[in-house]
Amino acid sequence: MKKIKTAIHALLLAALAFTALPALNANDWDEQPSIKKSVAPDNPNKLEGMVMATINIDEKGFVVSAEIAKSTDAALDSNVLDAVKQWRFNPAKKGGSAIACKINVPFKFKG
Repeated sequence: MKKIKTAIHALLLAALAFTALPALNANDWDEQPSIKKSVAPDNPNKLEGMVMATINIDEKGFVVSAEIAKSTDAALDSNVLDAVKQWRFNPAKKGGSAIACKINVPFKFKG
């Protein structure tokens, strides 16, 4: 049950990222990317903190790279990167065609 709660929490945060935070190149698309599959980051040590990941998505919706833009605890960074590299998206679109893009996604961890 706890894994489900964590997954739902991560999914809600990711959805918030698309509505509340600007993407890095949002003016380059007509339709923003949307999450098709997400994986919640592990937090086995029950750490608290916030991590902002910058994710590069290709025109097929695969994560081609990810990096940490900001973090309150470096111990959380690798778990976030491991998780987002498994995500899949419906790609952003420009003029009806799928395009590559870059977005920011925040993760909030509660101990």
